[in-house]
Amino acid sequence: MSLPATAPQAPAPPADPLTRIPVGNGPIGIAMAPDGAHAYVSNFGSGTVSVIDTATRAVTATVVTGAGPWGIAVSPDGSQVYVSNFGSGTVSVIATATNTVVATIAGITSPVGVDFSPGGQFAYVVSQGGNAAVRVDTATRAVVATVPVGIRPYNVLITPDATRAYVSNFGSGTVSVIDTATDAVLTTITGFDLPRGLALTKDGLRLYVTDYGGNTVSVVSTYSNTVVRTIGAQAIPFFVTVAPNGARAYVTVDGTSSVQVIDTATDTVTATVPGFNVPNWLAVTPDSRSVYVVDNGGNSVSVFRPPLGVLPEQGPIGGGTTVTITGQHFTGATAVKFGSRPARSFTVLDDNTITAVTPAGTGAVTVTVTAPGGTGPLGHFYYIPPPLLTDLNPAAGPVGGGNTVVISGRNLSTTTEVRFGTTRMFPTVDSDSRLTVIAPAAAGPGDAQVQVITPGGPSNVLLYTYA
Repeated sequence: MSLPATAPQAPAPPADPLTRIPVGNGPIGIAMAPDGAHAYVSNFGSGTVSVIDTATRAVTATVVTGAGPWGIAVSPDGSQVYVSNFGSGTVSVIATATNTVVATIAGITSPVGVDFSPGGQFAYVVSQGGNAAVRVDTATRAVVATVPVGIRPYNVLITPDATRAYVSNFGSGTVSVIDTATDAVLTTITGFDLPRGLALTKDGLRLYVTDYGGNTVSVVSTYSNTVVRTIGAQAIPFFVTVAPNGARAYVTVDGTSSVQVIDTATDTVTATVPGFNVPNWLAVTPDSRSVYVVDNGGNSVSVFRPPLGVLPEQGPIGGGTTVTITGQHFTGATAVKFGSRPARSFTVLDDNTITAVTPAGTGAVTVTVTAPGGTGPLGHFYYIPPPLLTDLNPAAGPVGGGNTVVISGRNLSTTTEVRFGTTRMFPTVDSDSRLTVIAPAAAGPGDAQVQVITPGGPSNVLLYTYA
């Protein structure tokens, strides 16, 4: 059974008007502290970083950096910020405790994107002038490796397991995949049109790439390193990020001065938030309840809450899915219903946010909230039946993997991952009855259990034989 069709996507204003925070001249990058207490904004035109207190939504400090600060990242422990200074060929290291520059890393030609490894032991800095990704040891603050990539690289993103780094190559229309153990390019993914922004889903199985020249967002399987899906209707997409809860991705769209909201369960655009001024980078608070967007043309940062709705909007027919409901005037809510059935439980987090656990159900139902102001619909929830596998073709292959396997069955259109034993990957969804996936390598000959996971739950198991 396919996911029921939703209403046509239309512009949806945020729950409240945009909050605008003045920063420096020509802001480009933004990074959120792990605890969400501060956001850091690189001001290319003024050679500074603005420090925003997210509780008061005001700038509390301004830090002078090198010339033309661009990329910016906060270390996983929140103690330091790396700022790539495009104009001076350096990286400024800011201590967050004092908001002062405590070190400068030199010798990187035209640095742009920067990202820390999840453990914070190293960082990669994109050298646009050198067509390379430069590895920095964060303990010694020394450059320890230079990895040639494509032409005019822009951004870099390290995977959650720290084994790979992805670099978008604007000039060559490619994405380089770096093996972080060897600091060498494993493979180069082709088929992009001026790629810029990069973002990973929470499970690390999908990479979103903004095609600045193609007006699309490409979805890459991080196992096969191939484009498996394309999301259209973006007019000059610039940057992309995935909310920490994994339910939504946000894309800044320069052509329409807007931010588009993508449901990561379906990879479809569900809302468009208007009103920005040349939007560039963006970041989401750790609780996923506020989005910060750099307005390059307005010398400011705009803040909004996610548009009204229910996410995730899919789950198993047996219920038990925890969803976040975004809206207005929730204080004092007395009931949350999925169709005619009450939620198993719900918690009012604030006047705009409720979390609820779905009851059992079938089909598409309207989600309503009852509060002192009355009862109103907030969106829909789709009950998905579990997938059923009927065939693998071929059902056997080499130990080294690499061959294409077609998986047949029912209720496959909402597949979120395929498992070969313990190896997880994101497939190409051909239809509700067919998936295509590249078989992974195995440790040796023998049978591997193949299973599909959807919002409706796990499938039955079929065996794939490695010989």
